Amino acid sequence: MRMQTDLADTPLLVTTSWDDGHPSDLRVADLLEKHGIRGTFYVPCTNSEGRPVMRSAEIIQLARRNEIGGHTRDHVILTTIAPEMAEAQIRANKQRLEDLLGHGVHGFAYVRGHHNRTVRDLVKKAGFKYARTVKNLMSTPGGDRFAVATTAQFFPHRGVTYLRNYASGRPTLQRSRILRAVLGHAEFSARLSGSAEACRHSGGHFHLWGHSWELDEHDLWEELERFLVRLTQLHAKFVTNDEWCASA
Repeated sequence: MRMQTDLADTPLLVTTSWDDGHPSDLRVADLLEKHGIRGTFYVPCTNSEGRPVMRSAEIIQLARRNEIGGHTRDHVILTTIAPEMAEAQIRANKQRLEDLLGHGVHGFAYVRGHHNRTVRDLVKKAGFKYARTVKNLMSTPGGDRFAVATTAQFFPHRGVTYLRNYASGRPTLQRSRILRAVLGHAEFSARLSGSAEACRHSGGHFHLWGHSWELDEHDLWEELERFLVRLTQLHAKFVTNDEWCASA
């Protein structure tokens, strides 16, 4: 007789990813390393919005223990520019990172999550193996490697923001369970913990993403460390985005 696997014996597969290549990514990496975690960092060459981007030596330092992914050359929304310009943004960023690191760069994150079929095809054509969106409330990476979903952003959104994100994607039972867990708590940390617990019991994957510059601006560093400790208490196994996608 085949026995069912006990959820308590199945680790929650956790990944974290951080966008925009801000110098504070190094502080995130130090915090992750403190808890034995490797993260994924999506780095543009420059930021057209004016925020600083890590220097070459800092990106190399970050890559020693973490995954580095592409995020366009100039941090631009690819769906707002011509396809040939979008292709140049994607390819120039990938080439620069690979020349700097001396190895292939597999992952890409769409700026602000905006993508369409043309953009997805260009990312795939450039040689990336997967691309991450900002679709939240998911407990698996999803079936499309060029539309990889997430679970939660590390930012204290209002409840209405979660409702809008839920409505913008395809409603499912799993997403509903995570949404209920999030809306069932008023405090930010409790919402995150609730979503992680919901993922542990439905889907088995938890993807936290964010921006290190938001941690600076909203003084969220202690909150992040407390949540990382909480994740380690959930029988979690930590992986990079590349590894996370490969597991599904």
